[in-house]
Amino acid sequence: MYFGELKNILRNDSRLRLLLLCSLLVQTIVCLTAVGIYHPDQYFQIIEFSSYQLHRPSAAGNVWEFAAQLRPTMQVYLFSAYYSLCTALGLHDPYLQLTVLRLLFGWALFFLFNAICLYYFRRDRRVLFYVLLILNFSWILPYTRTLYSSEMLSSFLFFGALFLFEVTDRAGARGRWIALVTGFLFSLAFYARFQTAFAVAGFLLWMLLSPGERRLWWWLALGFLLGLGLNTFLDAVFYHTLVFTPYTYFKVNILEGKASSMGTASFLVYLGVLAAVVAAPPLSIVLLYKGFSVSLKKRWRHPLVLSLVFFIIGHCFIAHKEERFLFPIVNVLPVIIGWGLPGLFDWWWRQRAGMRRWFNGVLYFSVGLNFFVLGLSMLTPYSQSLYFTSRLRRNFGERAVEIYSLERTPFETDAKLPFVFYQQGVQNLRFTKLGVNDSLRFVRDEAEYVATTYNQVKGSMRLLDSLGYERVLYSSRLLWGINEFLEARGINTINDIWVLYRRR
Repeated sequence: MYFGELKNILRNDSRLRLLLLCSLLVQTIVCLTAVGIYHPDQYFQIIEFSSYQLHRPSAAGNVWEFAAQLRPTMQVYLFSAYYSLCTALGLHDPYLQLTVLRLLFGWALFFLFNAICLYYFRRDRRVLFYVLLILNFSWILPYTRTLYSSEMLSSFLFFGALFLFEVTDRAGARGRWIALVTGFLFSLAFYARFQTAFAVAGFLLWMLLSPGERRLWWWLALGFLLGLGLNTFLDAVFYHTLVFTPYTYFKVNILEGKASSMGTASFLVYLGVLAAVVAAPPLSIVLLYKGFSVSLKKRWRHPLVLSLVFFIIGHCFIAHKEERFLFPIVNVLPVIIGWGLPGLFDWWWRQRAGMRRWFNGVLYFSVGLNFFVLGLSMLTPYSQSLYFTSRLRRNFGERAVEIYSLERTPFETDAKLPFVFYQQGVQNLRFTKLGVNDSLRFVRDEAEYVATTYNQVKGSMRLLDSLGYERVLYSSRLLWGINEFLEARGINTINDIWVLYRRR
C-alpha cells in the first residue's frame, strides 16, 4: 500500500522528483570525492582485519583491539566478500574498490533515509519538501552516508529494520515472520555497533507499551538470538577461538576502563554535536528544539522517538565521547524536525514584522553557512592524508619514485599505524622517513622529492627554500592557504594538510 502511494506521489509531483534527483546528484558527488576515512577505527578494524582474514599484507597486528579480541567481525566478513568479488571481476585498484564501495553504501543509505522521510510525511507535501531538503543538503549528512563504518552500518540495519516493521503494518497487525526478521536485523545492527543496544531497548519499550505488539515480542527475541548465534560463530572462526565479543568489549572498555583512558567528556559534547549536524547554527538549534519538544510531548510513544531518546541518553552516560558515536542517528533527525515544522510555521505567521525579519535573517545566515560548508566538503575531502596519496598516485603514474618524508609518511596515521591496504596500490612509490627537518641538509643531493605536512614544516619553510625546494603538489591548496592565514594571526593551524616539494 505504501509503495503504491509513494509511486503516485512521485508521478504527480515534478518538484519532488527534481529535488530527489538533485539530492542524488549531491550524494553521488560526495561519494566520489570523499577519499579516505573519518576515523582510524573505520579503516583498521575493518579493512586491515579483512586483509588479515584473506591472508594478505595487513596492519591488523598493530591494532590493540585485534589482540584483545573485542572487535565483532561481521563487517569484516562483509568487506572480505566485497573485496573477493572485486578481484574476481578484475578490479584490483584499492582506491577504485573503495570508491565503488562508497557509492554503493552511500546510495543504499540515501534511498533508505529518503524512503523513511517519504513514509512519515507522505500526507503533508509541504513538510515533506523541507524535510527532504534538510536530509539531503545538511552540510555533513551526505558525507556520513559515505562511511562504511560500524556507526553507519548499524544505522542502516537498525533503521532499515524499524522501517520494515512500520511499513508492514496491516490494519494494526503484523506477521510473526516480520517480527522474526526485524529481531534478526536488530541483532546484526547490535553486532555492527554494540551501543545500538540503547536504541533496541527504546524499541522494546515501545512494544511493551503497545498492547497490539506485545504478542510479537518473543518472535523478535528469537530473531535476535539467531543473529547472536550467527555472529558468535563468525567471531569464533575469525579469532580461531570461542569468544563472545559483546562481553569482551564491555569487560575491557567499561569494567577495565580502557575507553575512559582515551578521554572523557560531559554530555554537553553531544548537545553540541546535535546542534551542529542538521543544517547550521543557529537555525539548527531552533529546528531541533522545536522538533524534540513536539516529539516528546505528542509522539513520545512512537518507536522512532523512543529509540532515538534511549540512544542519546545512553551515550550521555558513557564517559568516553566522540562525535562519530552519534552518527547512527543523525540521518533520522530530519524526521524529528519535520514533526515540529507545522508548529514552527504557525509561530512564524503569528509574529510581528520585526520578529519575522529577525528570524529570516537567522534563516538566511544559517542556510548560507550550511551551503558554503557543504560545497567545501564536496570539493575538499576530510581525509587529507589519504587524498594526498591518491594525488601522488595520479601525479607519478607507474613511475618508480623515492620520496623523502619528514617524521611520517602520508600512508601513516599520527600514531604511525600504516595504511597497508592503500599502499598495495602504489608500490612504485617508496618513502624514506627523516627524523628531523634538519636532516634534509645532509640528503639534499639524493632527496629530489620531499613530502610533509604544514604543521611539520611551518617553522622550516626557509630551510626548504634555501636548499632549493619548491612546492609542486598540495593535498588542498585551499586548506594550505587557510593555514597560512591562521598562522599569520597566531591561530592554531589545521593538522594533516600535505604538500610535495621538488628540488629545483
